[in-house]
Amino acid sequence: MQTFLTTPKYNKFYIYKTPTNQHQRFCNAFGYYQMVNARNPAYPKISLCTECTNAWKEIRCKPQDEIESKIWEYLTTPVPIQGFLQTNSSRPVGPSQRSKSIESQTSQKPIEETIIADVNLPPNASAQKKAVETINATNMKLAELQRIYNSTSDPEIWCNLMERITNLKEILCNENNKVKKLKRQASYQRKCREKKTKHLHEHQEVMMYESPGRPTLLVQYPDLHEHIHECIEFGAADKKRRKEVIKVRTIRHLQEELNSKYNEYLSRTTLSNYLLPSRSNSIAARAHHHPANIAIASVSRDEKKEHSDEHYCLASVKGAKQFAALFPTHSVIISQDDKAKVPLGIPAVGRTFKIMQSFRELVRLPDHDFPIGMQQKLIPSVYLLINPSDTNDTFRNGQLSIFVRPQYQIGTSSTSHMSDLNSLVQDSRFDEILKVNEQIKPIWILLVDGGPDENPRHMKNIIQYCRMFRAFDIDYLSVRTHAPGQSAYNPVERSMATLSQKLADITLPIDKYGSHLNSQGKVVDSELAMKNMRYAGETLCTLWERDPIFGRPVTTQYIDQKSLPFDDIMFPGFMPVPAEQVFVVIHDREIQSEGEY
Repeated sequence: MQTFLTTPKYNKFYIYKTPTNQHQRFCNAFGYYQMVNARNPAYPKISLCTECTNAWKEIRCKPQDEIESKIWEYLTTPVPIQGFLQTNSSRPVGPSQRSKSIESQTSQKPIEETIIADVNLPPNASAQKKAVETINATNMKLAELQRIYNSTSDPEIWCNLMERITNLKEILCNENNKVKKLKRQASYQRKCREKKTKHLHEHQEVMMYESPGRPTLLVQYPDLHEHIHECIEFGAADKKRRKEVIKVRTIRHLQEELNSKYNEYLSRTTLSNYLLPSRSNSIAARAHHHPANIAIASVSRDEKKEHSDEHYCLASVKGAKQFAALFPTHSVIISQDDKAKVPLGIPAVGRTFKIMQSFRELVRLPDHDFPIGMQQKLIPSVYLLINPSDTNDTFRNGQLSIFVRPQYQIGTSSTSHMSDLNSLVQDSRFDEILKVNEQIKPIWILLVDGGPDENPRHMKNIIQYCRMFRAFDIDYLSVRTHAPGQSAYNPVERSMATLSQKLADITLPIDKYGSHLNSQGKVVDSELAMKNMRYAGETLCTLWERDPIFGRPVTTQYIDQKSLPFDDIMFPGFMPVPAEQVFVVIHDREIQSEGEY
């Protein structure tokens, strides 16, 4: 009898071949430690991963140095030297020694779970019989490998045998799942046959399907598509009431409508499969069989009012842009508009936007938006400066400038717009757009919405535009307006949507330095109101100028003082008319017109 000393090989990357983080390195080190202690190079991975998870839960909250030292301790675990006996035929071994060796060998026996296949199978279940034969053959191979495993003490042979045993166990598990699936399908087919037989005996009808699988509900409800359209679409009489009447809002309402009107009951999931999918190229869209031309969509805010002059206004604006494109270095396009007033003390925007938030700091808003006082709002005047020589054919990108004014103290008018344009000209940050050779560009195109403080039809606005024309020494000034109700075509509206998104879930303070309103919402302290308005306005400016728009910085300015930049410019033969005299003249004209009739 000879004794050999060997050192088994233990894999330090047994769980993760290429670890990328500390957790994976800890798992490999812990697995190496467990294999060395158990003296089993082929330690079962399932139990090893379970033990590793429990150990990681205990140590992951400790400092990084302690975790790294534990990993190093596991990886430097000493490997004990094992020995085994080799018996020669010339020297027989006694029965006591043979029994001890058998006991030591049987102590290394791995734990195996044998799957017993069902032998009571139907005579026509050929697929199940084939899977059962594979299970029986795999069980025989496992028993043979088990016997070889118990009769050897070589660690390398153990490792090889354990790999083969693991592969056979995987095959055994797959075949067992296959048998279960086949039995389940056979049960479904048996129930289907019983259902058809019952239908034949009760109604004397034979159900035949052209394709395999569960039949579509269109067989039971052939007019399902027409009924869905009738429940959702509006008729000719309801077209004018479309904004006031909503027939169906959600799938649940459609489900109730079909059940009450046509006695057609469909589950919520089944009914959604008969509608158009939200994304036609997704995997979930495959479940939508024979969908109707109806989809679940959110309410869009892109409806525009029709106007008889809409084509003329669009052509006029387009012609002005083309004229500016002919002289790109000497022209500038300014798109201006007053954004929706930003309230104070309540959410800044009424519309909702999807935002990212942490569950530790949830964003909460008041359940009711009660108005706080009258005219306690901020009015942003937005200007989009477009350089024709530095943009594409759409003329929608440029540099944004915003002037914020309090509604209660100042408000906006044509004079305030002229003051804003004068501030832009004097600001050196806009010299690249508004000036050429340190002189104001001679061609100006203004795109406005047609409001009372911007529309060139009103005499007061015309006077202000003429004063600006004289002050800036412009050669060509064109003010183009869009049709009423179609302000969405104004290029600056595209930037306003971005500004509204920045105000999502934000409430500007109204009483930073104390409340200036009484219980009826009236201002009782004007100076305190000015301070509170200034703080809210400067906060709004800081918020908007934080991120660039169109790749350029946004300039903002809070203004709480009225200025009249062009009042010193007068025209010969023009005298300002008092408001009382204008009223008398208009009143006399109305009386004369009534007398003629």
